Amino acid sequence: MKIDKRGPEHIDSAIVGELTHDDLHSFNNLLQGIIGLSELLNCNPDLPPDARTDSKVILEMAQNASDLIKRIRQASRVEDAESETRVVEVTPDVEVPKPKSRSDVNILIVDDDPLVLKVVAGMLKAVGYSTITAQDGLEALEKYKENPDKVSLVLSDLAMPRMSGLQLAEELLADNPNMKIIIMSGYMQEEPEIDPDEFGLAAWLEKPMTAARLTAAIQPIVGV
Repeated sequence: MKIDKRGPEHIDSAIVGELTHDDLHSFNNLLQGIIGLSELLNCNPDLPPDARTDSKVILEMAQNASDLIKRIRQASRVEDAESETRVVEVTPDVEVPKPKSRSDVNILIVDDDPLVLKVVAGMLKAVGYSTITAQDGLEALEKYKENPDKVSLVLSDLAMPRMSGLQLAEELLADNPNMKIIIMSGYMQEEPEIDPDEFGLAAWLEKPMTAARLTAAIQPIVGV
């Protein structure tokens, strides 16, 4: 199938018909892994120049793939209802932020995709944050209850088995109304009518995302 680059109205309708929202979500999770690992490679000071150039090319290709997914979503008339200030987009030409002294900030990352969990944790560690990881909402609750004062912010996927990100947020906010929670998702249109403020959320983030965009979203919330 050929895809015309002129705009969403020129995308082959057969592609749109064959792809479900779950497919697009899975693609975005894969791209999150590619983008995150490419950036982590660039953080390695011993990386040979040729390999560094190649990793930047991979990052740019991932951006192109992300743009294609957005065009397919537009062609299927799936629109995000969240405001632009709540959504983080991929920009391949943004450098990874330099590490800072942020070790006192502990971020609980929750995602049922092991690759995304590993990559996002690596991205946050690369810029100086401490991380705790959990593969679903129930595990996240257990880790939070082990030491609630240690968790500065929760960064959770939206759609997960056993307990969704919103259900997790409800449980956490019931225990601590001041808990800062960010929901991330590969398909933000799943809950188009939800206002983050209504659920006490600090922000929504759209996958895939770069370390720079992720850090830019977290900094104003945790203060560093």
